[in-house]
Amino acid sequence: MKKEGGEQMKRDFAVAVKAIIIREEKALILHRSPQEIESSYMNRREKWDLPGGGIHYFEHSSEGLIREIREETNLSVKIIKPLSLFDVIKPHIHLCIFTYVCLYEAGEVQLSAEHDRYLWLTLEQMSEYDIPNWMKRDFKQAFLEIEWEKQKNKFL
Repeated sequence: MKKEGGEQMKRDFAVAVKAIIIREEKALILHRSPQEIESSYMNRREKWDLPGGGIHYFEHSSEGLIREIREETNLSVKIIKPLSLFDVIKPHIHLCIFTYVCLYEAGEVQLSAEHDRYLWLTLEQMSEYDIPNWMKRDFKQAFLEIEWEKQKNKFL
């Protein structure tokens, strides 16, 4: 692809990992700080986010997810399973976002500069906030997956 004037436009490819962290029938959402929204390369419209971020070259996705969760929230989690894959394709970048279902294990939330507040919400409470529909959909599916895992383990 060429820019105006004939020079080549740089294209990029990236992989990101996100977590739906469930703790006692509630899921964690993070509110993006004004600085994070302003400096966002991909999305300046969304106020709410999930813990996670880009993985490094040669870093396994689960290791990157654990690292990102620790950096952004200081929490320890157990990764249960992958939940979804979402592609963001724009003229200058292709971003693959993998979302995982995780269970809270330990720690108290301590936010990085990327976020300025957080909430632990039930599915019912999510309707009270301006949370994107994709996030509500993924939360519902994550809660179903956790319930299914509980039932499966009960009978094994």
